Amino acid sequence: MKYICTYCNTYVYDEDKGDSDTNLEPGTNIEDIPESWLCPVCGMPKDYLQEIRDDIFSLKMTAYTETQHDTKDLNYYRSIARKMLTGICGEYPVCDGQPDRTCTGQKFGASIGFGGAGQGKTFEANYNSIQSYKLKMRVIKEHNEPDMSVSIFNKKIGVPFMGASLSGVKTSMNDVVPEDALYRGLLKGAMSSGSIGLVGNTPESPDDLGVKIVGENHGWGIPIFKPQSQERLLELIRLAEEMDVIALGIDLDGAGSTYWNASNKPVYRKGEKEINELVDSTDKPMIFKGIMCTEDAVKVLDSGAGACYVSNHGGRVLDGGQGVAEVLPDIANEIAGKIPILADGAVRTGFDVLKVLALGADIALIGRPLARLSIAGGDLAVKMYYKYVKDDLKKAMILTGCDNLNEVNMDILVASNR
Repeated sequence: MKYICTYCNTYVYDEDKGDSDTNLEPGTNIEDIPESWLCPVCGMPKDYLQEIRDDIFSLKMTAYTETQHDTKDLNYYRSIARKMLTGICGEYPVCDGQPDRTCTGQKFGASIGFGGAGQGKTFEANYNSIQSYKLKMRVIKEHNEPDMSVSIFNKKIGVPFMGASLSGVKTSMNDVVPEDALYRGLLKGAMSSGSIGLVGNTPESPDDLGVKIVGENHGWGIPIFKPQSQERLLELIRLAEEMDVIALGIDLDGAGSTYWNASNKPVYRKGEKEINELVDSTDKPMIFKGIMCTEDAVKVLDSGAGACYVSNHGGRVLDGGQGVAEVLPDIANEIAGKIPILADGAVRTGFDVLKVLALGADIALIGRPLARLSIAGGDLAVKMYYKYVKDDLKKAMILTGCDNLNEVNMDILVASNR
């Protein structure tokens, strides 16, 4: 049998071949590996070894071998992701949800993979709406290195972007690595980049797995739960408090998740009394995700929540909806300065991050690219992407005349029709 270390998502072990580098003879079964054995990549014990498919093992073994002596770049890990996600994601240079992409189009009951619900028009709208804004170049100004730091949830982070809540390796990512490997890559990659990672929960794994992995990460992370029964959410909130998480949240747009209902684990809409109860049940900042109109944003504000998260689930639950960039300015006009605003929606680069901040968000969030890189290369690949986005954001701030985030506003944007 073949295994991968789910802590580093890099080291792989084949029982038939053994591993001379760690003194494991050919034919050494996982049960016979000494308790003193440690992963040669991350130093974690054998408890983190989990079985993987032969085809994924081959890809991971190639990557492990090729990265032992030579440092690989972001494009290398993107190529690994492309092979791992054959048939559901092309890992195109631009992840835009356009009609000619592998992930788009009606799936007629099959898994939508990395695509969007229905025809994928909301996913497409996310990308189109953010690209309908152009950045205004302003270069006549005394030079200063941009300050990109921001405070959120009583934590100061080095960049104004984080990883969106992600989950569902089995249903959406070809079942290529264990679910906990995805979470560790997202959380550790964000933390080592001076940011914060979010993780979701999925019906194919224990619904408390994400929050437990955040706890393993010394509480540095934010678990987001699907809108399960009120009773179960209160239990998960208690667990999140025990893990001393930075904040926690409820994925209100997850009420449209077909995966949960198909798994006989129902999800529900939440009324005002219910969201108020959830906020009142904890001292931790409570985030409500899936807000796409001012009416809901005001209700989130009135609940006493710790943040309003503007998102349509990456276009994965409601087809024919608006793009995030279409609704964000109105929501910000209503609640900005009263409650932190988080927003995702086809954010791919530092230039996109700057647009989302200018449209009214305090924090931009990145989804699909980080999921692909986490499964391909763990926290190392995720960290590379954070640096890529940070470098672009720095350039964008310099070229739009922004010395700090307080100077980022609608004045640096020009709306245009596509």
